[in-house]
Amino acid sequence: MSDHAEPATRALARWVVQTQWQDVPEPARLAARRSWLNWWGCALGGAADDQVQRLVSALALAGFDGPAPVLGRGERLDLPSAALVHAFASNILDFDDTHWATAIHPAGPVASALLAWASAHPCSGAEALHAFVLGIEVECAVGLALSPAHYAKGWHITATCGVLGAAAAVGRLMRLSSSQMACAFGHAATQASGLVASLGSSAKSLNIAHAARNGLLAALYAQTGLSASAGVLEERFGFGDLMGEGRFVLASLPGPGSHWQVQDNRFKPYPCGFLLHPALLASDSIVQSHGLVSADAVGQIRLRVAPLAATRANRPDPADGMQAKLSLQHATAIMLLEGSAGVRSFTDVAVVRSQVLRDKVQVIADEGLSQQEAAVEVQLRQGTVLQARYKPQPGDEHPSLDDAGLALKFADLLAHGAPHCPADRLAQQIGATEQLSDLHALMDLTLP
Repeated sequence: MSDHAEPATRALARWVVQTQWQDVPEPARLAARRSWLNWWGCALGGAADDQVQRLVSALALAGFDGPAPVLGRGERLDLPSAALVHAFASNILDFDDTHWATAIHPAGPVASALLAWASAHPCSGAEALHAFVLGIEVECAVGLALSPAHYAKGWHITATCGVLGAAAAVGRLMRLSSSQMACAFGHAATQASGLVASLGSSAKSLNIAHAARNGLLAALYAQTGLSASAGVLEERFGFGDLMGEGRFVLASLPGPGSHWQVQDNRFKPYPCGFLLHPALLASDSIVQSHGLVSADAVGQIRLRVAPLAATRANRPDPADGMQAKLSLQHATAIMLLEGSAGVRSFTDVAVVRSQVLRDKVQVIADEGLSQQEAAVEVQLRQGTVLQARYKPQPGDEHPSLDDAGLALKFADLLAHGAPHCPADRLAQQIGATEQLSDLHALMDLTLP
């Protein structure tokens, strides 16, 4: 934006309030529907996870009961706590969506907050999907303005920017005015937090959960008249100044004929940190060419990856399934041993299974490899070396599931975390979200 343009916070608030569903082009709507389906699968797939149970127990001890249903479960909580649990569950398996330009997982904070709000307020499917798109665009626009320095500094960008997306989505459902929406952003930004140091623990998912909860509360604070900075993104000591590299510059916001950030959303083929995916794909190539690897036959495995991957995911001895989701050694070993890497490949039990080969994996940082590349060399004891390198074709740098893959993923996730749900019927209803008069038709299908 130029020096004479409308300040970033007000411009973003006005855009959220004024943009209509008919302004969203069909390619963006299609991308939103796919992101919506993926989020429901992830949230329900994680609903029965032990870490989710611990979180729900903590909330119960603190007295956070209320009217809002928890998707896939039997408990009812207050609205902010329901948003918290939804987001936590949707991220705990590390299978959520990814906006590669920012490293944000966009759907989690936004969908979790708006579903919690809609559980207690009338909301049509079209209204929800529209608010969902707007929230994603807000968090990604802010993330782009801060990138790459923000994430490189150690801020967990899904959490820090996701709180703004959640506030935008819920604020839109509340029908906030432009000035109220700017105030909601002020409340959201001052609550923004989340550290990359939390990765590998349940606190990582809590970062995203807090973004959903705090975004919902930020919109509520603005609706009830609590004041906040109306220039929080661009002012001195504001969000951009402290979390970016100084002056906050917001790119042009999308319109009817332009490209929307939701169209760049990608859907993981594996339930783990995206830095592990090239190693998994390279290891899968070895399995496809030579069959499964026997641990007894292997002398050493050399895994070459980009320096960032080696820095963030060199974890030779993960303590549990959660740490395994950020362990290059575990990912490589489990793929070579079993030929697959689904939700059951990153559990505590799977960590025990991978140890026979994991200890033989040496991770090497290679300056010549991009973050989308990896090379695996398996040295067999009898002298043979099995080699594979994953290097994506131009334009295919970020693997993403197609519609058939998403459908299979959805069914597998529900079988894993919410087997009581009628998966086929729920998938059909999610696909018809825009025709629903009220979102309760979806939520009710997930409850025991």
